[in-house]
Amino acid sequence: MAAKRPMSTRAGAPQIRRVRPRRTRPAPQASRQDVCEEATRACRLSPNKVRGRASARWLAITTRLRLIAYNPNVLARLKAWLHRPAAWLDQAAFSPASLRDDLITGIALAPTIVAGLVIFKIRAVEMLAIALALGIGAHLVARWVWRHDIPRPQPSAVIAAIVGVALVGGGASLVTSAEIAVLAVILELLRARYISAIRAQAGLLAFAAVAIVTRGAPLAYTNPATGKPFPDPIALWYVQPSLPASYDPVTLYVGNVAGPVFATSLLAVAIGIAWLAYSRRLSLVVAVGFLAGAVVAIGAFHWDYVAHLDSGPTWFVAGLLLADRRNLPASWAIRPVLGLGAGLLAVGLRVRGYGIEAAFLTVAGVQAVMAIVVVLMWAASLGRERWQRNRRLRQREAQLRAVKSA
Repeated sequence: MAAKRPMSTRAGAPQIRRVRPRRTRPAPQASRQDVCEEATRACRLSPNKVRGRASARWLAITTRLRLIAYNPNVLARLKAWLHRPAAWLDQAAFSPASLRDDLITGIALAPTIVAGLVIFKIRAVEMLAIALALGIGAHLVARWVWRHDIPRPQPSAVIAAIVGVALVGGGASLVTSAEIAVLAVILELLRARYISAIRAQAGLLAFAAVAIVTRGAPLAYTNPATGKPFPDPIALWYVQPSLPASYDPVTLYVGNVAGPVFATSLLAVAIGIAWLAYSRRLSLVVAVGFLAGAVVAIGAFHWDYVAHLDSGPTWFVAGLLLADRRNLPASWAIRPVLGLGAGLLAVGLRVRGYGIEAAFLTVAGVQAVMAIVVVLMWAASLGRERWQRNRRLRQREAQLRAVKSA
């Protein structure tokens, strides 16, 4: 290539091109904080030879032992396991009415069970263990026996056993609790297998039957603080009606008093009733009717409203058992009458010396009467069908004889 010629001027002398230096602005002085941050960032970004070697060595060891192998099937199963409880919680929170009936009842009874365990401690644990053992055992046996039945009966043996034991006092023997649980399980299995149309709580019926036969053996109450025999608040009021109340309303509301082990806390019962209302299982007509009947009885005898209405056992049977739509007849017209009559009897019988057991026996009597009516109607319909079938058979035989004779 030819060399580049230098630029020439008019006189022929080469001209040198001058380059002007650029003006640079001085950088602002960094503060001490900025300098420290840059130094820290540089230390973090700089590789650590010791740690790098250790991590590489550990990675090689774990790779050899296959401890960090990736398995997508395991992750898929884990997601499925987490999805099920999440879906169940979503269903319970936003559409509780779509849950199973036994699950709704169990959630409603959970606060009262927790309160009983906190207040009565060891005694409550023993009674709950008996109820769960007998209820779960009966449920498994029934599921195995009826495994070929279509449709398969759906007994509520666990719920029946828990309800029956919940009304037993802390002073009663464990044999009494076991008897009530066994009878409740048997009644529930018979109801589910043969007459599922009966709407009654087998646990309450079993408790009432054992209490009547044994003359009040399940009604032995104890003081939760000392564990010694002690009467319930209504019994104390009956002994000394003119004196001030033995317990303040807060104590009655919390439930730290003598009474049924899993039904003394009105706070826990109120939470269960609220859950039933949220899950659309509570009959407000029956609950309001029971309250109206109780208020009428208290006003008629000029009693203290707080002492008689601030009772956990009373609202346990009234709100969780009587007002449950699962245990009520299909007719809407009879429900307010049931609630009003039950409230009048449950509170009015206290004038005769009955304590909180008056509410238990009243609600049990109401459900027993409804069960008897259902049994009579079922027997009548069955007898009518049998009579019609026999009449058709006789007519057919008469027609066959007439044809043969002709």
